[in-house]
Amino acid sequence: MVQTDKVPPGPQDGGSSSSSNGGGGDCSPPAQPSPSPAPVAVPAADVGLPVPPGDPPAAAEPDAPEPTLAYGGLDNRPAPPRTDSAGGKKFLCGVVEGFYGRPWSMEQRRELFRRMRRWGLNTYLYAPKDDYKHRMFWREMYSVEEAEQLMQLITAAKEHSIEFVYAISPGLDITFSNQKEVATLKRKLDQVTQFGCKSFALLFDDIDHNMCPADKEVFSSFAHAQLSVTNEIYQYLEEPEHFLFCPTEYCGTFCYPNVAHSPYLKTVGEKLLPGIDVLWTGPKVVSKEISVDSIEEVTKILKRSPLIWDNLHANDYDQKRLFLGPYKGRSTELIPRLKGVLTNPNCEFEGNFVAIHTLATWYKSNMNGVRKDVVMTDTEENTVSIQIKLENEGSDEEIEMDVLYSPQMALKLAITEWMQEFGVPHQYNCRTVPHSGAKTNPIDAGGIGTPCLNSTTTVTTVYQQPIMSQGSPLSGEPVLLAKEEEEKKQQSDEEPMEMVLEKPDEQETKNVNQILTDIVKAKMSEDLKPMEMDKDSIAESKSPEICMQEDTGSDMAPMQTDEQLNKELYIPGPNEKPLYAAEAMTLEDLNLLAEMFYLPYEHGPKSVQMLREFQWLRANSSVVSLNCKGKDAEKIEKWHFRATKFEEMCRRVMQMFTRLANCENRSILYDLYPYVWDIKGVVAMVKSFVQWLDGRILSTSYHSCGIDRQMYEAWCDHSLSLVIGSEVF
Repeated sequence: MVQTDKVPPGPQDGGSSSSSNGGGGDCSPPAQPSPSPAPVAVPAADVGLPVPPGDPPAAAEPDAPEPTLAYGGLDNRPAPPRTDSAGGKKFLCGVVEGFYGRPWSMEQRRELFRRMRRWGLNTYLYAPKDDYKHRMFWREMYSVEEAEQLMQLITAAKEHSIEFVYAISPGLDITFSNQKEVATLKRKLDQVTQFGCKSFALLFDDIDHNMCPADKEVFSSFAHAQLSVTNEIYQYLEEPEHFLFCPTEYCGTFCYPNVAHSPYLKTVGEKLLPGIDVLWTGPKVVSKEISVDSIEEVTKILKRSPLIWDNLHANDYDQKRLFLGPYKGRSTELIPRLKGVLTNPNCEFEGNFVAIHTLATWYKSNMNGVRKDVVMTDTEENTVSIQIKLENEGSDEEIEMDVLYSPQMALKLAITEWMQEFGVPHQYNCRTVPHSGAKTNPIDAGGIGTPCLNSTTTVTTVYQQPIMSQGSPLSGEPVLLAKEEEEKKQQSDEEPMEMVLEKPDEQETKNVNQILTDIVKAKMSEDLKPMEMDKDSIAESKSPEICMQEDTGSDMAPMQTDEQLNKELYIPGPNEKPLYAAEAMTLEDLNLLAEMFYLPYEHGPKSVQMLREFQWLRANSSVVSLNCKGKDAEKIEKWHFRATKFEEMCRRVMQMFTRLANCENRSILYDLYPYVWDIKGVVAMVKSFVQWLDGRILSTSYHSCGIDRQMYEAWCDHSLSLVIGSEVF
């Protein structure tokens, strides 16, 4: 949803005055000369699944952890569901995977569910833009392997008490007036319903605002066309408790002429069925603040409270930036005025610990839905507020007595808990991307507690390649569907297709294909095992040779050390160089990391200080210049003092990088490394530049390389600001 180059819709997008007087015919399915019979639900057999005898049994809820009050009030117990006083629905608070870019893996999503349950969040919205069958090829049914993975994911969400909301985005090319298109959409959602999903969302964000000629003949406006399909789907699914609608005008800047007078939003408020919730990102696509007044304004025109799709921590629009700052700019007074809040965070999964943790702290600070923020009694839910007051006692800063949530305290709580993760050895087994084309392992039907594949179903092995329709121009060769691939496997012994990006030598291709064929045969000959296996079982079932032959799209397992192999360690002699011992990350390092990559509109305090020190040193460098006449000793001493202070800041960044690179949790490292590497390089160059100003590095060394001083100064200034974040000066 995060695309900032949108053009606000024109007047034609809203309903005309004549159409608004109608009872609602424009939002009803268009009349057809020869009405086709109502589409029936897709039999489970059509996708290789057994017809379940009834609703799947509720998964056994895992035992809740012991009620320990950890890190100043954010305990490990799930928050009790808060019901909305108007609609009676629970407040949906959690995560939306709705960014552009590589989707998260199934293992990462399961880890997300575990964290959400521990922190008291309750909702996950599945909407990755690069799941082809979610958006680009929404008409395509999920294959057997994809169906199995989705069922496992939905089951995992239920086991952790997480509401799984499946979203589909047909707006790129759907013809709203064509009943065959609507029937296709119903068929797709029927399939997902059979996976055990009970909550859905229809998304019409980031699409063209103009209707095709066929739709213009039937609908008076774009809004009426969308609402006709949305209402019909909602009723077809028997009005599920949670059904979300994302409008094309999903933020204030996209509303024409504004929120209060938008014909599009007016039509949505009048024609959308009352049981459907509307997603909203705030005043902008990425909103710095979401005020109570702005929510009340959109609530009035929508005739319902919105559900916030929050892009505060999203980074898919600028892959050079990462956001590790706290959830802020949203008063807890918003909570009783909303249907929920779902954060759409960084693309890098492990970079979202702070974003999701602080959202949970924000939610729990007013989970009772108090209409006005007041300091409550000394209860468990109020511990954070009490600690904020205690920390500020004796300071000159004026304390707001109605504050329930402090972003600074929430950040402190988050990085304190995150710190523990860095010392836990972990590396994801596979970087494959479900539904967007990754090599997927064979899946055992017995590994699922809810509807699963029957014993006669042949499970195929699919190698990672984009999921797309046959004959798609995005691929050099058509991609075989699951059933066709199964039939070919039964008739012959061919290896699975691969997408070849570069034409390799014929001999090399034969060798690779032979290796893959051998692996497939070996795997298919033994009992199929669930996708998620523990490390012990993986080690027992795979030989070192097979492990080394696994495809290059997967993460390579870390190399074994002598300690892991239980061999005798080398002990250096008394006069020999001691063994290298990596230093562990500290809270100070983690706090610095968060402040270097803070928020879209704001630097962290240490970053601001670093920028200001550098700019002061550059602006006053004339006092230490070799060409300066009549030097002032006091000014020179002051410049040297601040230069030393700045160099110490740079040293801490370098030290943080080194400790991060040596941390035991490689999953965290691999997600953060590109960003920290960039900032380390810039900081090293800027530090050298300051030393050059002081004459500690000969200026001739730069001129000999053809570097102009003014150009170099400008580059250092711009690079430091750019890597840390947006310009603030």
